[in-house]
Amino acid sequence: MAIKGSLTEAALSDVIQLLAYSGKSGCLSVTDAQNFGNIFIKNGKIVYATIINKEQRLGDILIQKRIIDQSALEQALLRQKTEKKKRIGEILIEMGMLDEDVLEKELKSQIEQVIFTMLTWESGFFNFEADLLPSQEEYTVKLSAQELLLEGARRIDEWKKIENKVPPFETVLVRKGNVGDISLTEEEKKVLDLIDGSRNIDDVVKLSDYDFFVTNRAIYGLMSAGLLEKPEQLPAPKTPTGDIFEYKNLGFAFYKTEMYDEAEREYNKALAIKAEDAEALFYLGLIAVARRNYTAAREHLRKSAQYEQRASVFLNLGYVCMKLKSYDEAIEHLRAAQKLASDNTKVRCTLGMVYYKKGILDEAASMFEDVVKDSPEAMTPYMYLPYIYVQQGDAERAAEVLARAIDKFPRYSPFKNNLAVLYQKLDRPEEAEKLYRQAVETDPRDKTIVQNLADFYYDAAILGAAKELYEKIPEDERDWHVFFNLGTIYLRQGNSEKALDLWNRAKALNPSEETITHNIEVLRKSGGE
Repeated sequence: MAIKGSLTEAALSDVIQLLAYSGKSGCLSVTDAQNFGNIFIKNGKIVYATIINKEQRLGDILIQKRIIDQSALEQALLRQKTEKKKRIGEILIEMGMLDEDVLEKELKSQIEQVIFTMLTWESGFFNFEADLLPSQEEYTVKLSAQELLLEGARRIDEWKKIENKVPPFETVLVRKGNVGDISLTEEEKKVLDLIDGSRNIDDVVKLSDYDFFVTNRAIYGLMSAGLLEKPEQLPAPKTPTGDIFEYKNLGFAFYKTEMYDEAEREYNKALAIKAEDAEALFYLGLIAVARRNYTAAREHLRKSAQYEQRASVFLNLGYVCMKLKSYDEAIEHLRAAQKLASDNTKVRCTLGMVYYKKGILDEAASMFEDVVKDSPEAMTPYMYLPYIYVQQGDAERAAEVLARAIDKFPRYSPFKNNLAVLYQKLDRPEEAEKLYRQAVETDPRDKTIVQNLADFYYDAAILGAAKELYEKIPEDERDWHVFFNLGTIYLRQGNSEKALDLWNRAKALNPSEETITHNIEVLRKSGGE
């Protein structure tokens, strides 16, 4: 069950209700383009939730709340190294340093705060991935979605009362005067401690122990008490500070959901803290690849390779250089990747692709043949080997490879199409037609396959079948060849007016084709006869 969309079209609370009432299990990912959160649901119950750039480890939360001390956490972490399958909360309970009821209460509170924060996001996107549950190391609970949403609605109503009284989130606040005899809540005291004259409200919310609503309520209270004000002069822009891992985690979450602008922003924040961070540079390279900006991708990946030599970096560098037709450099990077990961199928296949594009057919064939032996599940060799064998003059061998490919990957229609084309060249029309028909049945919307079968029928003078297939191709996807052949079919069926219209459209797409011009002139001179 795929559920995704915009928060402006469907409220998050409605989406959660839908998943809960239908008893679904999986992960609901939500973003407002600044933050990225996950809500995990199992059989309709909320079991875990986290906002990636406000994610806190359980041990740190328990220390902050003085439920355990640093010594207890260190002992538990040391024990976890030898008992890797056990979660930190489970170990603390076994050591007698934590009560299970207290643990569950704290986890529920943390999850509630996360979801309350996410319910305030009025714009952004959501995506539900079925059957994706938290990792084994996360301690989960069971929460009623209905109860959480009712409490969330109450908090949002309260937030709306103060929303217009809290300054914009980019506002920097400074302390004003002394607390003196003013009575402050615990939340207000802790939030006041975070005000240093340089942090804006968004910074304070991220650093706060409390959720979005409680922190802003505290800020409003402090401003109402006259303890906070806007500075007369804003401080000079500062270099981003904070947890570099937070920026990278958030960047990765945005990257995985194809929100490339947001991912780029977070990785640039990480680089502002540490310019030589290889991981941030690597993902900026991948973002550039996704945008097909291969020059920028090469620059980022080259920098990443300077700071950390990983097979994945060299693999992507090789791919990017191949796209830029810098084949010698591509080979250099891919061989470096091979040294680090000699059995990596992607590295070997990409190297084979570069050899093929560079025209080193024997080496390309050898590389792909080895991959077939070692990794029979890989599809790439079956795509390239037939082309190589044909260019080497061995069409029969190419046909054998494609036949094996069809057996291994029966739902991949291009293999059937390619073998059909090859059978035509080998003068095996019956087998070619059979494969074309199978390919069209597998993928009836593939324009190339449909046109190939239409051309096959056209050449065989089976004009009715050819016409039917040509007309299945959307008009905006038709090339001049389709319009020209259709015009010829209509002329043979006695419709010269339609034929002339189609030939004119063919000429508009290919005005230099003399055959089109000649046929139009002949038809006009003959008066449509």
